[in-house]
Amino acid sequence: MGTVKSHVEGKTLVVERSFKAPRELVFEAFSSPAHLEAWWGPAGWKTDIRTFEFEPGGTWHYCMTCVDEDQVDYVGMESWGKATFLEIDPHSRIVYLDAFADEAGNVNPDFPVMTITNEFIDIPDGTLLVSRSEFTDDAALKQVVEMGAVEGFSSQLDRLNAIVSR
Repeated sequence: MGTVKSHVEGKTLVVERSFKAPRELVFEAFSSPAHLEAWWGPAGWKTDIRTFEFEPGGTWHYCMTCVDEDQVDYVGMESWGKATFLEIDPHSRIVYLDAFADEAGNVNPDFPVMTITNEFIDIPDGTLLVSRSEFTDDAALKQVVEMGAVEGFSSQLDRLNAIVSR
């Protein structure tokens, strides 16, 4: 349990991770701003949520800031994100559009917008998270993978695991 697996299916990046925690708890970690601020972002980054409206059509606007002095090239750097929730099936599935943004919530046109589907699946002794990030084309997928998306998301999921498996 706990190893991140990733692969590409067409224009979709698929990342899977299991947790020794109930599905409801793992889902709650994605649906509560207090929980998200505790684990969202790679190790060494702090997340502050500006807006969080967890409902279809609702917005999630946040800033991740590098606070790790050992990450010399990134310390103090801010990375803003904005999501729009499309579908929410409590304890089972969350679908949203995800984009890089600025402090005002304007989407950054230099980076791809992706549709993310997170599925929460009961497995023996816990929950399997299957996260699918769908891109408009192969170039957008390649851009995000080359930016270290898999490594960054893996680090986030390690942080999540530390919280839900207590």
